[in-house]
Parts: sequence; C-alpha cells; structure tokens
Amino acid sequence: MVSVRRLRCSGFLLGLISLVGIAYGSDPIRVDAELLPGIGGYSTAEADLGWLPAGEKVDVEVRVVNRLSRAVQFDRLKLNGSLNQAEATGDSLPAGGELTIHADLTIPNFSHEVDQSIAIYLAPAGKGTARETVRLRFQVSELLRFHTKTAQFSCDSSDNQCVERIPVTITKPIDAAKVSVTGTGDFRNARGAIVHWQDRDWLQFEVDREDPNRSELAGTLTIEDPVSNRKDMITCLVRYRVPVTVRPGLLFARPAPDEKSYAVTAFVRLYPTEESAARFAETKTATQAPVVVAAHLGEHPMDVTTHPLGAAGVYRVEAVVPERFVEEAESIQWQVKTDGKVYYVNTRVGFPR
Repeated sequence: MVSVRRLRCSGFLLGLISLVGIAYGSDPIRVDAELLPGIGGYSTAEADLGWLPAGEKVDVEVRVVNRLSRAVQFDRLKLNGSLNQAEATGDSLPAGGELTIHADLTIPNFSHEVDQSIAIYLAPAGKGTARETVRLRFQVSELLRFHTKTAQFSCDSSDNQCVERIPVTITKPIDAAKVSVTGTGDFRNARGAIVHWQDRDWLQFEVDREDPNRSELAGTLTIEDPVSNRKDMITCLVRYRVPVTVRPGLLFARPAPDEKSYAVTAFVRLYPTEESAARFAETKTATQAPVVVAAHLGEHPMDVTTHPLGAAGVYRVEAVVPERFVEEAESIQWQVKTDGKVYYVNTRVGFPR
C-alpha cells in the first residue's frame, strides 16, 4: 500500500477521485480510485508509487469505481510524461460500476523524482465534460546519470593538472563509493571519484596535461556501478588559456589554383607573455618574438605561408593540403612557435562537396 494525499479537494460535479492504494511487484502497478460526490471544480488525486527502477517498462492499471448515484459516460484519456498506449475498458460507468485503464510506463533515466498523470474525461448525463486527474509520483532507483552529455572547462596555461567537478545523479541502491571512473583520449589516465558537495553528488576528476604546450585536452569519462552494471558517459574538453589564438574557429577551404589541393586562410595573434614582458622592461619597446607557424590535417603536414600584418603579433597564414587528404580529418592543428615554445591550437575545417 502507498501513502495518499488529496490535491484541490473541491472536486468536480463528479466529485473527488480518492486513491485507495496500490501494489507493485512482478504484477502491474495497480491504483484504485473512487468517484465521490463533490461541490464543483476540477479534482486531482495523487499516489506515491515509491521507488521504481530506472529504464524499466512497467504496466499501470487504474481502476476507477463510480460511487455516485448516477451513471457517468467515459469520454477520453489524456496522458502526461512517459505514460503511453493507454486504453480504457468500457465506455460507461453505471452507479457502483468501474472503469479500468491500462497504460504503459517507461521509467526515465534522467530524473530521480518524476510526476506523471492520467487525465480522465467523463461526461455526466446532461452536463459538459468533466476532467478528473490521477497523478502518479515516484522516485527512480538504480539511476546513475550525468546531467549533460558534454562538459567544457578552462584552465590557466601554467596549470598542468586540472581538477574539476561534474554534477551527477545517483540513487539507491547504487553505492557512490563503489562507482568506478574510466577515461578515453586525453582523459585515459584521469583519476576520479564521486563526492558529495553542496547537497548533491559530483564526479570530481583530475587530469594531467602531459605536454605543457597543449592548448586543449579532449576525451570521455565514464562512470559505472559494478553491481547493477549501470553506466553513463560524458564528453569532456579542457581548454588552456595560451597566449595564441587562431581565428576563425571554423575555416572553409577553397580549391587552390593548381586544382589538386585546397587552401585555407587563418589569422594568428600572439598575446604578451612573461618573455615579452621581460623584453619590454629591458628595451622599453613592445616587440614580439619571431613566429613560425606549421599545420597538420590529421597526420599530414600542410604547406604554410606566414604574412605579418601591420599590428604587432598578428599574422595572416595560408595553408594548403593535397586533395587526397581532405577526408581524413575534420580539424587542423596549428603549431605556433615563438619565444622557444610551441603552442598547439585546433580549428575545425570544412571542404567543398
């Protein structure tokens, strides 16, 4: 049996739907309701179904008994949330009779507290259609989910270790202490654990930047419960604030004059560094160190020509890639060497079809 509480108890012409209780196991969820005399207005009754397992599909059976002294005509049903494929047996409720409603319920994987409802439209003799609502509330168990599919972070260029948190939802009986964390790509060596902070659960992870000149780390993190085997994955990107930008972030290639390759144009800008600040302190002149720009499409080097522009530290670069390589990658990696350091910046690229 479950707890029952009534909402907006004024009732409609048909009266309040009063929930009696439910049972749940391997059988369908059964909800008993009654039509009672009321004083006008809509009515809603609520049943607490307790904990239901995430991702499962269960049958719901609502039995509505007519406690009025007159027959009531059934009109239609309207479902809310992940209830679907509902049907009702019979089209009339005589006094003392009952209407049985069958519906499928898919327990969601995205929230731990869920409201679903079945609106029952009934037509008393000689009166307009009335709406009585059965509201089903439940909590989702065995839920292990990230709140989003992607997460992006920004770190200072001097930080070779990044520590961040990602919000997650974990519900019983999953034990947060036993949840494992694994990674791929640049996150293959990440360390992580579930922590409770500010009244919620988080995945806290650490990832190392093996190359101190890398401008970004990309990969995935997976959390998994070894008992239920439930797991979820999130794509992560950590961007390091480096003193180099390449714009635009999305490049459009054009056929080169030789008609056997494609060319792109980008703009590289250098920002002040500790080295340039030291030069300025010594010479009192704001100068940038010479720059060398290289580029790769996937594993393939591109021919690059660099043109300094009027503003200090700004360059227009032209890069050319043979046509046979254009299907092998969707981004260009730029290597910008200045002051004895190499900075890596990725930009997406599109080719004509």
